[in-house]
Amino acid sequence: MGLIVRPHDLLLLAVGGSWEAALSGWARASLAGCPWAVVRRAPCPPGLIPVGVRGPSRSQRHAALVPTAAVIRRVPPEALRSRPRLPHLAATLSAVARLLDGVALWGPTGGVGFELATGRPATHAASDLDVLVRAPYRWDRTMATRLAEAFAALPARVDCLLETPRGGVNLVEWSRAGGSVMARTARGPQLVTDPWDAA
Repeated sequence: MGLIVRPHDLLLLAVGGSWEAALSGWARASLAGCPWAVVRRAPCPPGLIPVGVRGPSRSQRHAALVPTAAVIRRVPPEALRSRPRLPHLAATLSAVARLLDGVALWGPTGGVGFELATGRPATHAASDLDVLVRAPYRWDRTMATRLAEAFAALPARVDCLLETPRGGVNLVEWSRAGGSVMARTARGPQLVTDPWDAA
């Protein structure tokens, strides 16, 4: 069986391959200094993985396809349980752990996840905590509302994504939705009525 990756997984890459020719100059330089990329949602041919490469600034994000053979290590969000270097993010992550441990598989993504996986600073005083929750089974809106309210009281803003069979759904949006909700899918955003209906 080949390498299995999911959106938001972080990948340590073997750089120096021909696939890097399609990258921008800054993206090649970024990978040379920190050879990590994040799996993104996008269709791609067999043997290739859609990834995003982070640059020094928030506006620098480069979409790329890397061969599975270039992957040295995969780190899923739920494997990242170290303490962030910034106190407000560390306190928030600890509080999220108290709320979610034993309830769902979850982990930090975004800047905090990148920082914990790579050891490279990627957060600042105004950074949010992005959290991915594996939600293969239905979350009722009452539970989602309680969790969203608990997150709203934490030191850092928490942006929580429920990973459902239809794609990624924002926790707050799902808790408030009376009808359709936006799901992030490999083919772009889609309005869905039931994120757990895989049809």
